[in-house]
Amino acid sequence: MTEHEHFDLDARIKVDKIPAGGRAVAVETDDAQRAQLAERFQVSAVNAFAAHVTATRFRGGIRAQGRVTGEVVQPCVVTQDPVVQKIDEPVDRVFLPGHHQADDAGAGAEVFVNLEDEDFPDYFEGDEIDLADLVMEVFALAIDLYPRAPGAELPDGGAGDDPAEASPFAALKGLKKD
Repeated sequence: MTEHEHFDLDARIKVDKIPAGGRAVAVETDDAQRAQLAERFQVSAVNAFAAHVTATRFRGGIRAQGRVTGEVVQPCVVTQDPVVQKIDEPVDRVFLPGHHQADDAGAGAEVFVNLEDEDFPDYFEGDEIDLADLVMEVFALAIDLYPRAPGAELPDGGAGDDPAEASPFAALKGLKKD
């Protein structure tokens, strides 16, 4: 497929090997990995990307908590000048065993899921979880979709146009006799 198949942030943990105090996972990237991340996130550059997450046992699964930090460069939506954005986002995600493992766990491993929470748990199969997708997702969601350079303003001619006047029905209205 693409070079994304060979992309590895090395953030795998074995669920059954997590000590009582939790397992710390640190993700640091090199230049080649940051170039691949820039392509994946469709930005000009990823100057920095790091994640520090601690996985602890949680109700038959794990809870991953920590921070994702970094810096991206992308063009301003008005001037096309490069805009640098610093990212510092919290990570807090619960991973529960997949359907089959939850059935095998028995009554002693009941799991309460609060349906009013914003975030539902993720599910995993097997005995290993790769936290790379989680940290890349948190990073990607923090990237500003419409970066604007300080002081960048839209030209007066384009701002404030009434969409009703630009619609095809406005031309029809002009043909209507009163």
